[in-house]
Amino acid sequence: MVRSLLKLYLLVMLAAAAAVVAINYTFIPLFHEQFTESERVNRQGYAFVLSEYLAQHPGELRKGALEKLQAHALERFKLADAAELSRLDARQRQDIADGKLVLSYDAKDYYLPLRDGQVLHAHSVDVDNTNVDVVAYALIAFATLLSIVAWVWYHWRDLDKLQQAARDFGRGKLSTRADLPRRSNISELAMQFNEMAEQIEASIVHQREMMHGISHELKTPIARLEFGIALLQSAGAGEEEQARQAQRLEDLRRDVRELDELVTELLTLGQLEQGAAPMMLMRVSVGELIDSVAASVANEVADHKLTLSVLASGPLPHHVCDPRQVARALLNLCRNATRYARSAIQLRAETDAAGTLCLTVEDDGPGVVPEERARIFEPFHRPDSSRNRHTGGFGLGLAIVRRIALLHGGQVGLDSGSAGGARFVITLPAMDEPAVAVSAQAA
Repeated sequence: MVRSLLKLYLLVMLAAAAAVVAINYTFIPLFHEQFTESERVNRQGYAFVLSEYLAQHPGELRKGALEKLQAHALERFKLADAAELSRLDARQRQDIADGKLVLSYDAKDYYLPLRDGQVLHAHSVDVDNTNVDVVAYALIAFATLLSIVAWVWYHWRDLDKLQQAARDFGRGKLSTRADLPRRSNISELAMQFNEMAEQIEASIVHQREMMHGISHELKTPIARLEFGIALLQSAGAGEEEQARQAQRLEDLRRDVRELDELVTELLTLGQLEQGAAPMMLMRVSVGELIDSVAASVANEVADHKLTLSVLASGPLPHHVCDPRQVARALLNLCRNATRYARSAIQLRAETDAAGTLCLTVEDDGPGVVPEERARIFEPFHRPDSSRNRHTGGFGLGLAIVRRIALLHGGQVGLDSGSAGGARFVITLPAMDEPAVAVSAQAA
């Protein structure tokens, strides 16, 4: 704080000194006419007395009169000659001819026309008031210092609080926030710090939950693999034992596929959250997009003895998006619906005049209780009714859906359907068509 205070104080004092010098050397030349007129008014009586006094001493007597006058005045008086008057500018010479007092551009000399045509030149001598100037400037400097100290201290107090908050946050106290009053001049900076801290805290908490969920999800298939390998190692040589060994090998393969699916889902979610998944925006047909999704889940729907209805409507048949990612999101929602639907699933796509695309996947299953809806899109979160992995999946599908919607500038929501089941709605705003696609279409 002391170093910053000294720098600011020196900067202010240098600026003030430069301003004083600039005023002393520039103001009088800049406002010479105004200063001259002011001097004429202020010196009217003085000029009258001088003129009357010198008028009483004409000719040779005037030299003695000037010497006597000099003995009782601070100015240096003399009669100006033609050469000296010629150094004045035309405006000043005209004023002298008109009988007006003329002030020099440095305000040190003035010229007073006398009645007999001569011009009195008076040169002002500065009085030595150094001690007074020192005291005056010292008071100004001290008052400036007090003002700067008060201003810096007011800000430094709040900056110190913000610095302490940043220090505590860096030491791991993620709940630390900068508590500054709204009247503080750095309140907006503190608000930005608090918003940053909240985002970082949420990100770290999310990562911790992810790590916990990953560890939990990996334990089960790994344990089954270890158990299956142990059984294979202790298997006998009979035909019945060989059949059991083949079944165990198939179980091991299934567990490996499950691990591979889990790792794939984790990699996909990680790429989407980090923005590493490339966005391939293009103009796609909405109807063709949902038809392809319906074809992909047709076998699963048939296996569960469900019916899938598909509907596309709206004034705009096309939408700009990444069809691969949007199809992935719809597939996740449809597969999620097949786990809980009783008899039917609805897949709808609607567009409006503004270009917004609304994708809806609805089932007639038990639905999701309102208490669970706020967390349903969190990684590894499963509602209480679907804790089992074989019915509830890995708990990553809906998290991927939300991330895909966010990457497109949209959102995904969950509410109750008309049949009481879950209704997931993805809303994607209109996006500009890529220049490459536009040029290709034009070609």
